Amino acid sequence: MLSYKTVLLALLFSSSSLALPIRREVPQEHSHQQFLTSVQASLVKNNPDGIVDSVFGLLGNAAAAAGQGKITDTDCLQQATADQAFTNAKAAGDVQGQVDALIYRALERNSGTVGGTTAQCTSIQAVNPEIAAIQQHQDPASANAATVNKNIVLELAKQIASVGGNPQDALKSGTFAPGSTSDTTGKGNTCDDANDATGCIFTQNLLVEDATADEINSAVAGIAGASTAAASSAAAVATDAAAATSCAAAVTVTVTADATAATDATATAASTAAASAIVNVATSSSIGNFGSCSIPQIEFATGFDGRKETSFQPVDKVSYNHGSAQASSIITQFICDTLTNTCGADATAKATCAAAQAASNAATPKTGIDADIFNGFFGIETNFRNVEAVDDQGNPIAGTTGGTVSVASTGAAETGAAATAATAATAAATAAASAVVNVATSSSIGNFGSCTIPQIEFATGFDGRKETSFQPVDKVSYNHGSAQASSIITQFICDTLTNSCGADATAKATCAAAQAASNAATPKTGIDADIFNGFFGIATNFRNVEAVDDQGNPIAGTTGGTVSVASTGAAETGAAATDATAATAAAATTAAAATTAAAATTAAAAAATSAAVADGTNGFVTDNSDFINASAAITRSCSVQHNQCADAANSNQNAGFTVADCDAQNTACVANISS
Repeated sequence: MLSYKTVLLALLFSSSSLALPIRREVPQEHSHQQFLTSVQASLVKNNPDGIVDSVFGLLGNAAAAAGQGKITDTDCLQQATADQAFTNAKAAGDVQGQVDALIYRALERNSGTVGGTTAQCTSIQAVNPEIAAIQQHQDPASANAATVNKNIVLELAKQIASVGGNPQDALKSGTFAPGSTSDTTGKGNTCDDANDATGCIFTQNLLVEDATADEINSAVAGIAGASTAAASSAAAVATDAAAATSCAAAVTVTVTADATAATDATATAASTAAASAIVNVATSSSIGNFGSCSIPQIEFATGFDGRKETSFQPVDKVSYNHGSAQASSIITQFICDTLTNTCGADATAKATCAAAQAASNAATPKTGIDADIFNGFFGIETNFRNVEAVDDQGNPIAGTTGGTVSVASTGAAETGAAATAATAATAAATAAASAVVNVATSSSIGNFGSCTIPQIEFATGFDGRKETSFQPVDKVSYNHGSAQASSIITQFICDTLTNSCGADATAKATCAAAQAASNAATPKTGIDADIFNGFFGIATNFRNVEAVDDQGNPIAGTTGGTVSVASTGAAETGAAATDATAATAAAATTAAAATTAAAATTAAAAAATSAAVADGTNGFVTDNSDFINASAAITRSCSVQHNQCADAANSNQNAGFTVADCDAQNTACVANISS
């Protein structure tokens, strides 16, 4: 691969518009050379955007622009390079190439100064969700860099594990020791050697790891890899790394009549309830139409494919032809992919599968409860949680049984092969813009620790955009800019529940299910927000906001649809736990507390008007959104006031009152909710 200087000189001689050298910070772009070399090798296999070289993605914008090809946003060049390289490596079945592209995406870009930061890519959505989940490292001397970079490495480890790589390799994306922000040379503690094939940060022992090996292992627990396994004979056995990218051939299916037959093997299993996790599974009037395939179901036992250890496999190998795997996520991902690739399932079925997979993944990995949770979303009650897990030496693993799973009511569940007589009621509407998504109903969506109940919004104008985009409603709890893809925002919110909020397992599972269901809907449309919010008991109507492109043009056919909102009777946040009911009296009492807080006699309060909380269709309404419980409604009211206050402070350049004053007022507002 050519060095930056070589590539730049070639460009300088070929373009009159680059008659002068580009001024930039002391270089470090070759410090991780092995990954630049690998990414370049993958990139050149198919490079439709004409990206000149992988090195440009790590440069500051002024220098990077010379090599960005057709990429229109230089802030997105690193992501675009990684995304195309990942796509090419995946097509070639090159797992290491995929891993290297992921690591490259996480490398620090040139920030221009010691302590400077580089902007996130918000204008271009990565094709590969693995790439979209990752941001670049920030200068180690920048504010909060240790936490920011650690979170990046842990997310990178998850994505590496998901493609079948070694998650510990995520540590190789680390950067240097912090330099001094008073260093006017811009050098910091860097190195740069294009002739060091490994990378000078490694050979000179300059790498500072952002996390420990144990933290990596903890982060990736329950995540199993997928690879693009070569085609095999019908008798071949798929391994744990078998690909979710391989599609089974279309077949005629006879649906298994006995949906609980798989539980026979567990009849004599000991019930040693060491674990007592309670998972509230989705309740819906219809789980969807599964086309030519049977209703998904998996099983958990020893002996599959000759294994000593316990593993998972599909019950119906005709509809879902996949061998066993120790991680349930490999099997459930394959099943959900098959609904699209082979079965011809409808949108509701795909959303049900995505929610089931997300909830299953949030449980203790490699234990039977993973199967019970997944099956429960489809109305199938199994008891694999009382089957003790066994390791690959045939040894039972203590403490791996127990737990409680609530099974979905699936009145209108159907398969194309054997549709039931149950009525589909409102799901009968089949207009293209009228997708019906039945959102999980639970007695509690969890405790969100120090953060508010998650909620996102959809509109034009966020961060000065012409196009519609998504952003968190509460920028204090979930501090992220806007993005055209809802998945970027929802992933950040779900990660924040772990990284900052101190949310409990139920809250994390709710978020994972909400994100999966939202991702299954039509992308870049308002219904994505409504589905996500609905899992938290918040009824919004962004599905009737017409999507707008980046030229400001409305996009026809992007409105409509129906979303059922979860009942969240016991929903709570650590900041404002409440047992509020839908009673009008309770609404008035609690709303009064918020009104008092919102009217705090500070200079900041005068800059904002709190959104009124009143009775609504689902219990309470504020800021034109319906809420199931008062706590969520009043939290939204506080958030609206806080955003107005902060906007006013910024407009006045913090004259008279500051954003910090607004933050303090918001804290008081939220605290008064439960007082």
